[in-house]
Amino acid sequence: MNDMANEPDPAERLAVYASGRLIDTGAPVGAIGFDPDDAGRPLGDGRTISGWSFFAGEETDEELTDAERVRLPSMSWMLLHDPAIALVTSGHDGSAGYWVLAGEDANGLPRWDRVIP
Repeated sequence: MNDMANEPDPAERLAVYASGRLIDTGAPVGAIGFDPDDAGRPLGDGRTISGWSFFAGEETDEELTDAERVRLPSMSWMLLHDPAIALVTSGHDGSAGYWVLAGEDANGLPRWDRVIP
């Protein structure tokens, strides 16, 4: 008999890229990226890269190009940190994309605008 309660959360095994500014300051997510070429790459710790990247949205070019300022939290951690990201990540079709937080909709929910590269 398989006990689902003992199964680990799959989102714990998915690593995401996150800016140090976002993680270290506790800032809310202001921009989201998805790169399908990164999705599925294994990490040495048993996790897999999800393809998702999260930013505060105010990072400098220096911050974005400095590997020391990149963090690799789990998708589970990111969803707890900022549940509004599920509006983009849940049901995503796997295509490359970049989204920016663009305020709230008429219901007070965060509105993410997809930026076409």
